[in-house]
Amino acid sequence: MGTGSFAEYLGRIDRAELAEVRRVRPEVWVAPVPDGPEALAERLSGRGAFAAVRLVSRDAEAAGRAAARLGAQATVDSVAALTGGDREAVRSALRELREVGVAWPDGEVVCLVPLLLERWKRTDGPLEVTGRPAVERGLGGSDGELRSSAQHLLRSAYALLDTSRPIVGLKEGGVGKQERQRLRAALGLDDGYLSLVLDLLFAAGLSVQVGTAFEATARYWRWREATPARQWAELAWTWFRLSYSPTARPNPAVSKVESPRARAARWAVLRAGRDGSSIKGIAAAAPWFCPAVHERVDGAVREAAMVGVVAGDALSVCGEALLSADNTEELAASVAGVVVPMPCEVEVLDDLKAVVFGQLTVEATRLLEASAESRVEDGARVWQFTPASVRAAFARGWTGESLLTALNGLTQRNVPWALRTLLGERGRGQVRVREVGCCVVAEPNVIAEVVRLPGFAELAPTVAAGAMTPSESVAQLRAEGFAVVEDPSSGSVVVRRRRKARAVAPVEEAEPVAVDLPDPDEPSTAQIVRTRNRKLSTKAVALLAGAIDDRSDVRIDYVDGKGESSQRTITPIGWDGPFLAAWCHLREADRQFRVERIKSVSPARL
Repeated sequence: MGTGSFAEYLGRIDRAELAEVRRVRPEVWVAPVPDGPEALAERLSGRGAFAAVRLVSRDAEAAGRAAARLGAQATVDSVAALTGGDREAVRSALRELREVGVAWPDGEVVCLVPLLLERWKRTDGPLEVTGRPAVERGLGGSDGELRSSAQHLLRSAYALLDTSRPIVGLKEGGVGKQERQRLRAALGLDDGYLSLVLDLLFAAGLSVQVGTAFEATARYWRWREATPARQWAELAWTWFRLSYSPTARPNPAVSKVESPRARAARWAVLRAGRDGSSIKGIAAAAPWFCPAVHERVDGAVREAAMVGVVAGDALSVCGEALLSADNTEELAASVAGVVVPMPCEVEVLDDLKAVVFGQLTVEATRLLEASAESRVEDGARVWQFTPASVRAAFARGWTGESLLTALNGLTQRNVPWALRTLLGERGRGQVRVREVGCCVVAEPNVIAEVVRLPGFAELAPTVAAGAMTPSESVAQLRAEGFAVVEDPSSGSVVVRRRRKARAVAPVEEAEPVAVDLPDPDEPSTAQIVRTRNRKLSTKAVALLAGAIDDRSDVRIDYVDGKGESSQRTITPIGWDGPFLAAWCHLREADRQFRVERIKSVSPARL
């Protein structure tokens, strides 16, 4: 069979079919790009056809071998008779061969590219078409899980190259065992994930080895300024076309030596999952779906989940986009609604640990790397400020003032006093001190009358201060007609205005109760809630504070760190550092909530 009819076939197929061939066989479009159907047919008929058949199923191979034996008699019916398969299964198998650019129809006859035709004529192989094995539909992951996978990939890339400290490499190339251990400890990544990110950065041209160190390239800093969707698209595009498996372990079947088999395994698995089939089910039946590369499928599935192409047990929307896109620009546009920018939020806790939420910026990374020690706690990366880390920042040219200014910008001016002190700040804020002889506590309307007297001033709606001693104040207040009770335990003076007697019967005066002044160093729960969320209404603050004090149920509208909103009924337990610890009725478990992410509060439904 010649390729004349192949060129005619390529000249009349629609753009969608041609685009699919182009995506499966990208090597055919390298420069010089084929300028017509004849040149394209010649390029597709080259030795790349041997690699292309690694993408097809066992049925497609069987149908192709049968067509090679039948020659000019290779019709759908004759192939079905020779292989024992039904017509639909045979049609599906031959369609696979057309999609990878190694077969085409010439009227009723099935034609194969010459190199493949000659090989299949000379070699023996199975000629049985059995039909696709039954595979259940896969349960996909949530959008939140998908965003988390994509963000984790990007954050890991930032962490490796944003820092001014280079990655130490080996003279013969690659990153040695000791440096990998340091990076794993600092970033909280396992060895496979670290290998994947390092290899993707290098293959994408974002890092380069200079001597014995890996450094960021100029292209990396342009990539760093792009949108998260574009950043993810470049890494995913590089992974999909990588000629080896970064996470492969040395063993007789799989190695990290460059080979198109790893790429073929990715294509085969993901294309087989386009109908929503379980990725695990496809991997289990890999000897049928991709017999030539079935031993590499597990690595392909593992890396697909790391990149975000697979979510849960199904192809994600990002995976669908990766299979359909012709370039990184198209891929970035397709995933822009999923891989979204997340603002960088840095919170410094009272124990001087900094936690980062959202998309880490270059400025945040450089500041934290310069002035704090990177650690991993409970699987999350945190930065610990210590005297030694701050001194190291000063040695690099930072000053206490410049560090504090930068931290104020990252934390919305919420730097704890302990860290301010560590940075050398001496003043904690301006306060006024007044000498007071005694305090008077009463209802607001009574205090309003007390402060009209000479020597008294209002401290709060229910508290007045007197310049005289308690005994002198008692005498003056009683002379003005107030009922006064001294409280020797606290030193406070409780005042109650005397009630006027009625003509019918004297009014029995109630015994006043002494009230301690609130400790100014221990703010009320409502004050704490208001300090941590100034956007809540007064009613919402009161509801939440009451629930915290009484440990009673309350309903909140909450936005988590991924930007997802939910309604929760919670039973507050108490403060845990900057978090509100509570029993979540939705999750039926203890959870921690950031008060600033509570959007509204309402009474719990009965």
